[in-house]
This record gives sequence, C-alpha cells and structure tokens, in this order.
Amino acid sequence: MNENKPSDDSCGCQPGACSPAPFSRRGFIKAGSFASAAMMSGGLRVMAGPFTQADFEKIVPSDKKLSKEWIASLYDRGKPMTATKPDLKYIGMPINGISTGQVYLGGDGRLWCWNLDGEPDMKWEDIGKGHKYMKPETAHSPMDQGFALKVGSGDAKRAFTLDADGFGDIRFTNQYPMGKVEYADADCPVKVQLDAYTPFIPLNRDDSSYPVIVMRYTIQNPSDQEQEVAIAGWIENFSNHRSGKENGKGARLSQYRELDGLSIVECWAKPAAGAKAADGETPLDLANDFGAVALGLLGDTKPDLVDTTRSQPGATDLFTADPSDKASRDVQERPFSDKAFASLGRKVKLAPGESKTIAFTLSWRFPNARYVEGFGRKEWSRDVNYYSTLWPNASDAASSVAKQEEELRNTTQDWVDSWYDSTLPHWFLERAFIPIDCMQTQLTFRLAEQDGRYGLAEGVNCCEGNCTHVWHYAQGLARLFPVIERECRDKVDFGLSFKPDTGAMNFRCTTKTFREAIDGQCGTILRVLRESQMTTDLKFLEGIWERTKQSMDYVIEKWDKDEDGMLSGGQHNTLDKAWYGQIHWLINLYHASLKASAVMARQMKQPKVAERYEGIVAKGGKSMVELLWNEDYGHFIHIPEKKPEETIGSTTGCHIDQVLGEFWLRNLGLDPVLPQDKIRKSLQSLWKYNFSPNIGDFRKLEKKGRWFAAEGDAGLIMCTFPHGKENAQKTNFHRYFNECMSGFEWQVSALMIWEGMLEEGLAVGKAINDRYQPAKRNPYNEVECGDHYSRALASYSAFMAICGYRYDGQAAKLGFGPRMNQDDFRAAFTTAEGWGRFTQKVASGKQSAGIELRYGKLELKELALDQVAGTSATIAKVEIDGKLVDATFSTEAGRYVMTFSDGITIQQGQRLRVSLV
Repeated sequence: MNENKPSDDSCGCQPGACSPAPFSRRGFIKAGSFASAAMMSGGLRVMAGPFTQADFEKIVPSDKKLSKEWIASLYDRGKPMTATKPDLKYIGMPINGISTGQVYLGGDGRLWCWNLDGEPDMKWEDIGKGHKYMKPETAHSPMDQGFALKVGSGDAKRAFTLDADGFGDIRFTNQYPMGKVEYADADCPVKVQLDAYTPFIPLNRDDSSYPVIVMRYTIQNPSDQEQEVAIAGWIENFSNHRSGKENGKGARLSQYRELDGLSIVECWAKPAAGAKAADGETPLDLANDFGAVALGLLGDTKPDLVDTTRSQPGATDLFTADPSDKASRDVQERPFSDKAFASLGRKVKLAPGESKTIAFTLSWRFPNARYVEGFGRKEWSRDVNYYSTLWPNASDAASSVAKQEEELRNTTQDWVDSWYDSTLPHWFLERAFIPIDCMQTQLTFRLAEQDGRYGLAEGVNCCEGNCTHVWHYAQGLARLFPVIERECRDKVDFGLSFKPDTGAMNFRCTTKTFREAIDGQCGTILRVLRESQMTTDLKFLEGIWERTKQSMDYVIEKWDKDEDGMLSGGQHNTLDKAWYGQIHWLINLYHASLKASAVMARQMKQPKVAERYEGIVAKGGKSMVELLWNEDYGHFIHIPEKKPEETIGSTTGCHIDQVLGEFWLRNLGLDPVLPQDKIRKSLQSLWKYNFSPNIGDFRKLEKKGRWFAAEGDAGLIMCTFPHGKENAQKTNFHRYFNECMSGFEWQVSALMIWEGMLEEGLAVGKAINDRYQPAKRNPYNEVECGDHYSRALASYSAFMAICGYRYDGQAAKLGFGPRMNQDDFRAAFTTAEGWGRFTQKVASGKQSAGIELRYGKLELKELALDQVAGTSATIAKVEIDGKLVDATFSTEAGRYVMTFSDGITIQQGQRLRVSLV
C-alpha cells in the first residue's frame, strides 16, 4: 500500500502493517490529515492509481497503488456523515422500533417508505438481482404525511413545508439511531432543527420496540423582530391502501384525544356493518394493510390547531384549523372512498434570539402479519404482529412513550454519545453500527401466535426462514440485543428447525422440504456459545446444551463418520449449492464449532464429550494444512470429489471465506485452530488477489454476477482464480464468485484487524463505506439479496476487533486490546447486563484504563488489558469512584490481568479506573 511496487510475495501493504503488534498512527495522521481533508473534498477519484495495463494482467492488481490521501482517510477521526442538496434524495434511515414495520427518515426530514404491511415493493423474482444497488430508491410512500411551518410578523406570514420543497438550505447529519436535519432559507426568518428518533436502548429490547417516532422541532429566531410561528403536521388515513382497491366495503374514521402528556389525532378504518367479503376477497379487517396511524403533540399544552375532517395533504388550509372542540373529540366517519386526513399543530411567539422546541409523535398499529410458509413468498398464513397485542390502538402506543419520553430520549442519547464520542474514525463507527438497522425494517417480524418468536428474512422481503447459513455471520444483534438471539436459538434453530430424533437442523424454518446446510448448522452451534457468553450464568446453556450436543454429533455422523476432522459428501452451504470434497472454509468452520462445543461440554461437566471433540479438531486441523494448504499459492484450496465438469466450488481459487472458522473463534475469544502464519498468509492472499481498487475493471472481463459494487467502486471479490481455473465455474456457478457482498467482506475485515493487518482491514471496510455514500445511494441500506441484508451485521465484529474486545459473562471476564490509538483510546462496549465506554491512555511508559458504565450493571471477576508496546508494570491500582478495590495483578502472554477474588459490581453511573505502575 506504499508507492513502491511490492515483491511478488508481498501483500502490498506498507512495512509493519502486517505485524501482529497493534499499529500506531499518531505521527502518520499528523502528517496526512491535511491531505486527507483535501482528498475527501475532491471525492474518491484519487483513491488509487494510476494503473497500467500490466497491472491488470491477473485482473486484480497486486500493487493497489492506494494514494497517501486515501490511506490517511482510513485513520482520520473525521466528522459525522452529512449531506446537503442534491445528495439528500437517497437517504432513508430506518426510524421505527424493532419488528414494527419500516419507516424511513429522509435526508430532508420527510418520513417515507411507510411499509407497515410487509408487502414487497417489487416482484420477488427481482429482489435478489441487486437492482437496488445500481438503481437506488428515492423517497416514495403510500401515505401522504408531513410537517409545515407558518412564520412572520403581523400580516406578513408565509408557509414553508419542512422538506426539500420548502427550504433551500437543508443539512442532514448522521447520529443513527437518531437523525438531525437543519433547515434554513433566505426567505424564512427562523431556523429549524429536527431531532428525530425512536427509542433505541441496547440490552433493552422492549423499550426499543415501540411503533412510535418522535419528531422534535427546535425553532430559533435569529432575527431582530418577534416572530409568530405556527407548526403543524398532517397524516393520511391509509388503512387498506392496497386491499381497499378491491374491497372498499367500509368507512374511514378519525378522532382527537387528550391523554397524559399527549394530544393526538388517530385515523383508522372499519368494515361496513354486515359486510361480507366476496369469494377470494380478504375481509377488510383481516388484510395486512388494515390498521391505524396517529399524529400526536407531546406536552401538557393543548394544540392550537386540530382538524379531524381534513380532505387534503400539505400546507394549504393547514393553519386555518381551530383548537379542539366537541366535534373533533367525537369519532368522525366518512366513506371509505374519500381521501381522509387529520392534522395537529401549535402556535408560539419567539422573541429575537429565542428558541422553542415542539415535539410530535407518529405512531401506528397494523395487527395483521403474513407468515410465509415456503420459499419465495408464495405460501403464507395469517399471524399477528406482536407489538399490536401490547396496545389497543396507535394513540395508546404513543401515550406509553409520552409518559417516559424524557427518560427514553436521554437513554437513547446516552448510547449515541457513547458510540460516537470515540477516538475511532467516524466513518468506521457509522459503517460498523448502521447494519443493525435491518431490525427496524420488514426483514423482521415478531409473531404473536407463535409464542412471540422472531421471523427473520435474509433481506427485506427476501429469503425468509431465519436462514442459518446467512444469519450466523451476523454479530451485531447478539451484542446489542442478546435476548433476541437467545430466543431465536431456543424457539427457532433448536425448535421449529430442529429434528429431536436426529439432531439435524433445517436451514430455513419455513420450508416444508427439510434441508441441512453444514455451515448453517456449525455456525448455529457457535452461536449457542456466543449467546451463553452474553449471559451471567449457565441457565441458557443448561436449557439448550443437549440439543446443541446432538446437533454437533449429527454433523460428525453425517459428514465426518471416521472422525478424522475432514468432511466428505454433499455439503450444502450459503452459496446455495452442495459442494463436494475437502472444502477449506467448511472444514475450518466445522473445527471451530467442535472447539466451541468442547468448551460448552466442559461447562456442562462432560469432559469425555469435550475430549472427543478436541481430538477430532487436533487431527483435522493438521490434515487441513497438510492437504489443502498450497504454499505456492499462499492460500488454502478446495479439493473436489467430482470431475471438473461436475464440480461446484472454488477449487484452486482464492476464496473469501477460506478461514471463516478463525473469524468465529476470534468472536468467541478462543484460540485459533490453524497455525497463525497460515491464517495471516491466507488473509494476505485475499488482499493481494481479491481486493480491487476498481471492481469495474474486474467485471469487464468477468461479466456474470450481480452488481453490489460498480465501476469506480473498490471491494473484496468473493473468489478469484489467479492461478487458473480447474473447474467449470465459468458456466455453472461463477456469478457468486464475481460479486462483492459486504457481509463476507466485513468478516475478512474483522479477521484482518484481529490478526494485525489493521490497514488492510480498514481498507476493506472503507471501501464498503465509500460505496454507500449519500451521493451514490442510501447509506443506511447495505444491499445483497434484498435490502438491509442481514449478513452485513458482521460489521460489528470489525468494531470488536479494533477494540480487542473479549467477554465471557458466565465467567465474569472482560478484556480489551485496542488495535489503534493505544495511547489515547475511547470506545463503547456492551456486556450481558450493562454498557458504557472503555478508555485507555499511555503516558511516560505507563498504561491506564477506565470503564464508565452508563447503563445497567457489570459484574467482573477478571479484567484483562493487552500490554501496549513500550509499557511495563508490576502493580495494578484499581478504583471504583475513587475507592480502592482489592485486585490480584499478574501478566500473561502480553496481557495485564486483574483478578477480583470476591467479584466486583460496577453500577450505572460508576467509573472504574486501573493504573498500572
């Protein structure tokens, strides 16, 4: 990655970047920050190059020729992602609660998408083709809803819609899961700031699952005159907006209510009295799009503008409405065929320099869920959205938030501050965290009639059934909302999908044809240990261990009968075909699952079981290296069982997942199976052969496949064949190999960082980030086979890797080993029962660290810190809020370890400090 061309066996990175020691970048950034800023202001044209034809003789250039400016941008702290006109049009940030539908906050502050019924907005057959990447969506909605402002002095007043049509100067700033939009206009005497959010509190699933959005508008008067301001919003009664076109036998209703700390108008529908659906028709109240929406004003001050019989959207006549009266408090009814709206607003006066905040709520209740029972959304049955069972109407859902809005907002803000007030680059924090927003889309349902279990698709409206071979890559959900993952293990993977007589696991719980996928089954076994580590006792593991052991034994019996640690037979996997032969990445993942199972067996006091699993790993790990490592290539290969023309697989190619099991072991804090030199050489080969500064050059020759990275985009290609093809991939399966899919890329990025290849790992992640800039497409939607693809949640592992985060809640052990900024590091962390911020500093050769707990509690028996090069210590001083804590100090394998024999508990608001001297 320097200007000098590397030797043939080089990965192309600058000296020292591949060493196991963490990378220090203070001097580098000091020298390169100006150049980085200059590069960013000029776009991405100077990322790499210039190249010659010779660079592409093997399609992907070995020397990446990345510019100094772009390399500097990897490390630069930078600023939050912002966008102004014309780059607002693609922004769509999910802003509803978990499993409550899909509503976007647009770049101009409009709410759009409004998919509350789960129906796809495009043909299912087209969803997996990657159209959304190349032709990203702009704002659209089945409901007309918005906000407007009327402002001025005396009779000189003018209305401005709070969107790109109403204001000339708009700036969107990312604070996901919160969003900030600033409005100004030369013709408007006031400025407005929107702070929008839905409660989002890691470890608190219930308070993060409201069907409620809060829109807080702060209006500031910078003029030298008093300004009279009115602000109002409107909503459309769009119940049955799809089904009502065929069955309109009903009425539209609306009503104004005053609740504790909330004034609200609600719109809904009802079937006509005695109406019966015709043959083939869905009754109005059983249709997926049957529901209610509500617009509220927070606070005890009553609204000045209320209209429950409005017949048009927008600002026209919006500010002529009267305060509430008896009529508005009564239920208003009109024909179903009418366009029906309701509006609500407030008037204020602002003295020069004064500002006031007016907060609205948007809420909904759409009870009917479509539970897909097959693949391709062709078979389904009715279920009920779990959230709709908690409140009888949309107003009451908003009321639940109103009663505790300040606490919910402050706690959400605490998380936002914890996450983004870090020494890590803004781009990295944003891109590592944003994929969790898939849980705020139609990718997920929580099904009331199935014991409240979660139905998880791979992407929005794509490939249902909690697919094991996709979801096992995802790491963010388990660290942010671990209860959801625990319930999915118990109720779905080892419930609906599990055969208790054999231990086999269906990789999609919704398909009638039972099919195992070896990677999905092994990955789910690994997930059991992860879920157990995110608890503080063994209760979860005790309840699921026998099923987990049976599942592990099934894998051995089906694919490794002689227990030599190598696999055989048809091995269906996430690339949607059964591969045959000795397959590096599946064998490595199998070994990781055996290693994790051995850990769990010992915890369950079954040492013989553990010894059996460990014995298989010992044999298989050695055999994998002996048989599948190609020293000339510098990476592992797949040796097929079948003839070349019958082979599906990567064979001699450099495959992105070749050491996938090691990625998993790092996530669990377990030692590797493979020799470290082989792991690192494999990653270096992936960098050399698979990372292209311009995917367009590669795809000019390798045309088959979907486009998740385009001309001018950098990315890590799934599989390349720098040593020649030895199979029929060009005709029968090559399209997946030519693609860039961010979930796969993120797992490589994370493992690179863990293995000391910081710069390469950051470069892979930054390439993804650059592909999802607002000027190009929606930065909140990493596309694969469907929108908001769940595999992208592997991104959180890159964050864990850069923090050197290790956690085992059962053992009350926590550890950190920052991979960058070791002398001044700050980042968020989560544990089983609490979250907060970790800090580390180095001064005068001495290392210190701190834990600030901002939510919940944290029980510890051991805290370990990776030793920073150049530091030394013989004593550890540990304090909680300035009070000394008894701790035993030791050093082991480059780590400082503090052991608390009686255990300690850090409560919310407390600070632990460690001084190493």
